[in-house]
Amino acid sequence: MTDQTDIGTYTIGARRSWGSTEVALPALPDGQALLGKVEAYWRGLCAGNLPPTRQDLDSSRFAEALPHAFLLERVAPGVALLRTAGQALCTHLGSDPKSLPLSSLVSGETQPRLKHWLNRCFEDPALVDIAVTARRGALRPPMAARLLLLPLRDDKGDVNRALGGIFPVAGAMLSNVRFDLREDATLRCEEIGAARVRGPVYGEPSVRKTFGLAEPKKPFLRLVVSNP
Repeated sequence: MTDQTDIGTYTIGARRSWGSTEVALPALPDGQALLGKVEAYWRGLCAGNLPPTRQDLDSSRFAEALPHAFLLERVAPGVALLRTAGQALCTHLGSDPKSLPLSSLVSGETQPRLKHWLNRCFEDPALVDIAVTARRGALRPPMAARLLLLPLRDDKGDVNRALGGIFPVAGAMLSNVRFDLREDATLRCEEIGAARVRGPVYGEPSVRKTFGLAEPKKPFLRLVVSNP
C-alpha cells in the first residue's frame, strides 16, 4: 500500500554560501517547538500500549511542522522508505526523496546506527529522538537538528509505518547535505507502554481525531523553489 499524504507546500528562496546552498525558511517556528507539536499530537493518539494507526493521522493538527515531516514504511529490517516528505527535506537532499530510503539523508558513517534505531522504533516499538548535524563547510559550525521517529500501525495492526521528521534547531537549512547521528546525552528511546507514552514531553496533547487522513489517489506534495 502506498502512503501519499498532503504534507504541505512551502515556497523558498536559495542563496549560495561557502559552496553549498543555504536556504532561509522565513517565519518558521523553532525546530524544537515543531518537534514538540508533532510528538504531542502522536502521544494524544496512542491507544494504551499501542501506537496510533496510519489512518488516525490528521496532518492539519501539526501543519506548521509539515515542511520538516515525513512518513516512513518499513520494507526490511533496518530499512524504511520515505513515502512522503515535506519540502524542507527535499531541500536537504536536493531532490524529491519519495521512495528513497531514510538512509539517503544520513552520512555513510552513521548509516549502521540509523538501522539500529529504525529497528528499535518498529520492533520495540519505541519513540526515537536523536541529535543530528550537517556540515556547513570550513569556518562554519555544523547545522544542528533533531531526528524524530514515531511508530505507527498499518490497517492490519502491524507496526511498519512511522511519522517523523528532521527539525533544525535554527532557521537556516542546507541543500545537498547528509546528516551525522550524534548519540549524545540528549538521545531518547522510549518504548511504548507503561506510563512513558501517556503524556507529551513538549507542548500540549491534542484531542484524538479518528477520521484520520484518506489515502488520496494522487500525491499532493508540491515543491516550489525560487533560485534568484
